[in-house]
Amino acid sequence: MKRLSALVLLIILVSLPFLSLAAQFEPSHAIAYLEAKFTCGCERGGSGAMIGKYGMVTAAHNLYCQYHSQPLKYCNFYFGAKSVNSCWYRHTGKFTYRAYTRFTNGYNSADDIGYIVFDTPVGNKTGWFGWRTGSDSYLNEEYTHVQTYDYSRHLQEVFSIQYVRDSKQIYWKGWTSGAEGGPVYFWYEGMEYPEVVGVYTSHDSYGNGYGRRLTTNVVDDMRAAGAF
Repeated sequence: MKRLSALVLLIILVSLPFLSLAAQFEPSHAIAYLEAKFTCGCERGGSGAMIGKYGMVTAAHNLYCQYHSQPLKYCNFYFGAKSVNSCWYRHTGKFTYRAYTRFTNGYNSADDIGYIVFDTPVGNKTGWFGWRTGSDSYLNEEYTHVQTYDYSRHLQEVFSIQYVRDSKQIYWKGWTSGAEGGPVYFWYEGMEYPEVVGVYTSHDSYGNGYGRRLTTNVVDDMRAAGAF
């Protein structure tokens, strides 16, 4: 009995470093480069972030062609991509998705958000961000991280003070040119996990980046669809 107890204790002690390693969260692993092709024949690169075991948030124009309003024909996901030929995890399986605009009347950043729900728990491979549907006062004039891929599949980051534009949008000084849809998130000292508060959607000629806020109705819809 003592030998058995000692063996169990040894297994636990040996396993602790591996358990600790598995519990660590690497943000870049939960952010994917999206290789999308639409039924109209158009192609685009996008970004998206896991915020649940099954669920990803992204920009709506990664899910429907912003020029022809046509849906996806297929999409491949490269999590933690470092180049065209290197990534942490590649996913090409089945998924469902929803976009909150199909751009039938042109580009409209106020509704440029959507989500993907995978058939398998992709988050077990990548980890996932926390999320928060913050109030205006919580989101306004706070430092935020914005991460998105460029078209060479290199992850770019802006760290800046963000401002509330309206009930759906935020903006900040500085932007990265590339594949929109990456996470806008807070990660302060003392927070166990970063919290996604929006997705990067666009930028203007004055050096402002724009994001679509993560709102309660989007999170509720994702929950109903099985994203968490």
